[in-house]
Amino acid sequence: MIWNEIKSKICTPAPDPRYQAYLTKRPVAFIVNGQPVTRHWVIGPYDGLKVLARDLRVDATTRAAFHNACYGRRETDIAPTGPQPSGGFRKPMATAIPHPVNPALIAQRVVDPNPTPRRSDLYDVFADFYSKKTLEAHHIVEKSILGDLGRNKGDLRNDIAPCVLAMAELHQQVYTPAVAGFRASFTPGMTSVAQATLLTTIYSTLYASTQMADLLEIATIIIGQVRLGKPT
Repeated sequence: MIWNEIKSKICTPAPDPRYQAYLTKRPVAFIVNGQPVTRHWVIGPYDGLKVLARDLRVDATTRAAFHNACYGRRETDIAPTGPQPSGGFRKPMATAIPHPVNPALIAQRVVDPNPTPRRSDLYDVFADFYSKKTLEAHHIVEKSILGDLGRNKGDLRNDIAPCVLAMAELHQQVYTPAVAGFRASFTPGMTSVAQATLLTTIYSTLYASTQMADLLEIATIIIGQVRLGKPT
């Protein structure tokens, strides 16, 4: 089973038995207040991570259990607490003027420096909105693509498929848009080998950062099952 392989090869036991959520074994390096710190991605089934995301907002015990969790590529990518943001950002963004990028924000990507700013680096209204959004469960291999291929069964069923808990901005503004354009490339009648080859192209790029090596490894496990024509 896909989940058995992921948990045995990539994850450590659940840090809190109340949740179906596991930390990846490979550490992700950050600098916090001038000191090196390591964190770990949180992996779990979609429905399980949705529960954890909600509890991280309100439960100090839950936050303590996942104190060394990684939710993004910067040390400031931490689980938000308090009330959800009200309204949205689209209307105020229509008249917002971008401000200069703070180089210190870019420098937080310790392992893989990336000069491309986030929209939240440029617009305060965008940053404020996403800093308060609850963490989101991101399907490590996009559920819509697996659905198109008829592979969202068994361990890859939408509600239990392998996901990573991530900042809402990372999920909505990076992961999902990066994959969306490839859906049309999956055509009827493709062999399972062709499907797997295209998936490999997509996810070896999306998770190219060494900070995301564990996500790439999980994606590779899932793609391996697709190559075999599974789940069926």
